[in-house]
Amino acid sequence: MKNISIFTKKVFITTAVSVFAASLPFHPTYAAPGGVVGPTVSIGITILPLEQHPVPDVLKTQAKLEFTQMKKKGYIDVTEDAVSYLDRTKENKEKRLKPMIDVSSKLKIIPANLDASPLRQATLLGASASGGYTEDGWTGLNRIFIVPNLGIVGLEELDFLASEGGMAFIEEAINQDVNGYPAILSVKQSRSKKGLSELTWATDRKIFTLSTNRALKMQKSIDQFIDIARSIF
Repeated sequence: MKNISIFTKKVFITTAVSVFAASLPFHPTYAAPGGVVGPTVSIGITILPLEQHPVPDVLKTQAKLEFTQMKKKGYIDVTEDAVSYLDRTKENKEKRLKPMIDVSSKLKIIPANLDASPLRQATLLGASASGGYTEDGWTGLNRIFIVPNLGIVGLEELDFLASEGGMAFIEEAINQDVNGYPAILSVKQSRSKKGLSELTWATDRKIFTLSTNRALKMQKSIDQFIDIARSIF
């Protein structure tokens, strides 16, 4: 996994870049005023065919392989490290997470309303600020929950307007819908059968990624996961 750092006078953004939904080309790559380092996208949300994405051919080849695996097997073969970040966050929650009340005062982003969401009744392990740092605070927020039947669930949201950034979806990767917005569901599984499922979508202002530390294969579990996304506003 690479790290691309983008600097402007007002905003600092760090993006994780690799290949399927929690990574380039499926996860946000950010463009910001004042120049960028690495792959760029326009400000706001765009949908482009894979061949039009400004990424190396090796990433395009990997993306095509992952498209094929998702369609044929329902999951992508990955390393142990690629499916373990939610588990590591829980194991080290004292270092990585803080009570929501402590994080709220440091945010520029207005957190999504979870009043009508199953996450409202879930156990919140903690939160952390993310995204870009501005004079008014952080533009992103991560929250980690324990959800019955789904395990550890992460909700990441980024106010890309506040970050002056954007997201480029790969057209061929779009396979779901969240409240009328295109979404990408990726399911990953390691050789030891550990899993990670991620659903990424973007509204007119925010980019969301909902994740769980399970490889969701049964339609009932997938529907529960997507219903949670559709309950977030």
